[in-house]
Amino acid sequence: MKTTLFSREITYGKDDVAELETASIKVQLIYDKTLFMLHGHLPGSLWDAWIGVPYEIISSLYKGDNDSGSVFQKWIQSPTGWKCIGCERHCLEPSAVPDNLSSSQQRRFTFHNGIRQSMVLQAVIWSLYENTVLFQPYLGEEAFLDGDDLDTISTYFVPTYMNNLRLAEIGKPSKEYKEKNIRVYQEWIAAPDLVLQWNGGLTEGRWMTGVYVDHSRFAGLGPYLKDSEGKRTYMQATVR
Repeated sequence: MKTTLFSREITYGKDDVAELETASIKVQLIYDKTLFMLHGHLPGSLWDAWIGVPYEIISSLYKGDNDSGSVFQKWIQSPTGWKCIGCERHCLEPSAVPDNLSSSQQRRFTFHNGIRQSMVLQAVIWSLYENTVLFQPYLGEEAFLDGDDLDTISTYFVPTYMNNLRLAEIGKPSKEYKEKNIRVYQEWIAAPDLVLQWNGGLTEGRWMTGVYVDHSRFAGLGPYLKDSEGKRTYMQATVR
């Protein structure tokens, strides 16, 4: 069923906003925890191949030492509840400019939204989740993910893999993400269909909900309509 809107405004219930506020922080902490573990154990060559962004830049988004860094989590209100399908990172990093410029002039905005920065991390977290559940009786207190982590992943994460064998085996539809020689497969989650009638035109797509997280705090909603070509039309969030 398609919902038709006549203005760029999406209304959320108070319960949905309260859930997203709490869930987004839990999800972010799992991102941070996993990223820290990968940085400590992956050889530099694998880190560069899989993640491709220096840890000092990405980690500042989670640890709160970069006043301009933020995370934009992507959520879908699916038939089974809210699901987080990935995140994007907005951050600053040094640019190749002379040292005599001011600190603000020596930095440039970088938008990290590649498969390596988001979807590989989703696949690693889901693999850790499945293996922890499988071997939990033998891991005891040595498990990387604790009970709260497992509950959060089970409730809000979407099955994501580095190949499509598992999803095909259980008959689940999937979406393929590609970047150079990296492929990631995520279970396809249906998002509500939306039609926006504005400025004398018509825009159709899927209703997605962006959640901004800054300094480990919920920083607001950024709903958007995503059309068949991937173009976004951002909307205004209101709460009733």
